[in-house]
Amino acid sequence: MLESLVMATDNTHSHQIIPGRLEIGKFSLHYERVGIGPAIVFLHGLGGNHLSWWQQVPYFMRWYECITLDQRSFGMSPDPDGLFNQAHASDLARLLDHLKIERVVLVGQSMGGWTIVGYALEHPERVAAMVMADTPGGIFTPEMKFPRGSTPVRSDTPKIGSLPTYATDFFVRHRELAFLYDSLLILGARPPADATTRLGATRYDLEQAHKRLTMPILCLAGQDDALIPAAMVETLARWLPNGRFASVPHCGHSIYFEHAAVFNQLVRDFLIDIKFLS
Repeated sequence: MLESLVMATDNTHSHQIIPGRLEIGKFSLHYERVGIGPAIVFLHGLGGNHLSWWQQVPYFMRWYECITLDQRSFGMSPDPDGLFNQAHASDLARLLDHLKIERVVLVGQSMGGWTIVGYALEHPERVAAMVMADTPGGIFTPEMKFPRGSTPVRSDTPKIGSLPTYATDFFVRHRELAFLYDSLLILGARPPADATTRLGATRYDLEQAHKRLTMPILCLAGQDDALIPAAMVETLARWLPNGRFASVPHCGHSIYFEHAAVFNQLVRDFLIDIKFLS
């Protein structure tokens, strides 16, 4: 294991970012591939795009093929049909077919959780495992409740450091990272004004979800998440047939961004434990 780790690390310099586009009718999906090995696909949230994973791809590309994309309505994937999240799961299915990936680990942040759950419900045999970060993914049990008066995620011109997608003191502690997060938010195409409402209205059938989502699923939550409370994510993990839960202290809605090293290690340990190895 140590020898393979060293070899993977030594070969990092040979990795290339391979961009691509997938045409789906009038829609053009932007994606990027880096690394060699079993495939991991990273699905960003409502405040992001494919660049949101800049702290994950360089880490995981040592062992895996990392695939990032601008989901429909984001970044370099403007949505001429206005389908938004109605087509996110099917877009992912088309991409995996296009890339001839038969088995995959899916990592979904917030809105990305809806995408990976939607895909896994239709193609459970192709999903080795999932990581659901700061998200219920459209699975709402009777015990779950959203916090009252939560702040909408979408803003075309946010005040720097004011977003609810990271801890309230994140800007004070990490001014440069907060600035970068806010810059990524307004880069390229943006979702429709009612995106949060449309996302929240997408709720998957509980009986079907419990029957089909039997793969290992790691549920992660920031303890200070003001959008998706950690208790909601923990409830989801307990409800899932093969769910696991971990929370990160002093962290808001974006563990992958706020505490990247912790996020990466939690996911890496999970992949090792389920033997999803190169």
